[in-house]
Amino acid sequence: MAEVSEQRDIDEVMAQAASTVEVLARALHVRDAQLQPTLDAIVSAAASALNADRDAGLILLERGKLVPQATSGHAPLHLDLYQQQAGEGPCIEAARRQTVIRIDDTRSDPRWPGFMTAAREHDVLSQLCIPLQADERGLGTLSLYAGKPSAFTDVDERITTMFATMAALALADALRAEQMRAAVVNRDLIGQAKGILMERHRITANAAFALLAKASQHHNVKLTEVAARLVETGELIGRPRSGR
Repeated sequence: MAEVSEQRDIDEVMAQAASTVEVLARALHVRDAQLQPTLDAIVSAAASALNADRDAGLILLERGKLVPQATSGHAPLHLDLYQQQAGEGPCIEAARRQTVIRIDDTRSDPRWPGFMTAAREHDVLSQLCIPLQADERGLGTLSLYAGKPSAFTDVDERITTMFATMAALALADALRAEQMRAAVVNRDLIGQAKGILMERHRITANAAFALLAKASQHHNVKLTEVAARLVETGELIGRPRSGR
C-alpha cells in the first residue's frame, strides 16, 4: 500500500512538472527573439508558474559583469542591485560557480550576512538561484523569491532547473539575434558615415574608412560611435566642420 501511495506521489509530481514545463515553454516563445521581451517572458513565467509566491529576477552576464536585467516585483530589483554593488551574493555565486544555490531561511543562513539582512528587510525569507547556461557559456542567473521559509523543495529545484535550461536556450537565441541586429545597424551607420566623407572630401570608400578608423583610434572611441556622431552632427571627432 505504501508503495502504491509513493508511486502515486511520484506520478503527481511528474504530471505537475510536465504541465509546468509545457506552460513555461509556450511563454518563452517571443516573436523575432527580441532580447528584452525574452528576458521579461522568462521572469514573468518563472514568477507565475513556478513556486515563487512573490517575485523572480534575472541577472545577465555582460562583458564580465553581472547586471540586473528583468524583475517581477520590488524585492528582486533591490536585492539584485545590492549584489551588483556588493560584488557578492547568492545569485552572483550561482552564476560564477554555475551551481544551484538555495536559501531556506534568511534569518539563520550564515552566508553573505549583508545580503541576508537586505533580504529580510524586503520580506524575503527563502530564495532559489539557478544558473543560466547555453553551449557551455554562462549567461547569468534566474532567481525565485518567497516570503516564507523553506518555500522551495527538491522538486521545485528540479523543475526550475529544467525551466532554466529552456530559458537559457531562448536567451542565447535572443542574444544572437540582438547581436545580428546591432551588426546590421552598425554596418549601416559606418556606410552612411563613409558616404558623407566620400562626398565631402572626394575620396574613395577605403580612404573614408581610414579617416573613421584614425579618429576612433586617436580618441579611443568605438568606430560605430565615431560614425554615429558624424551622421548625427556632420562632425568627425577631432575635426569640426568649420575646419574641414
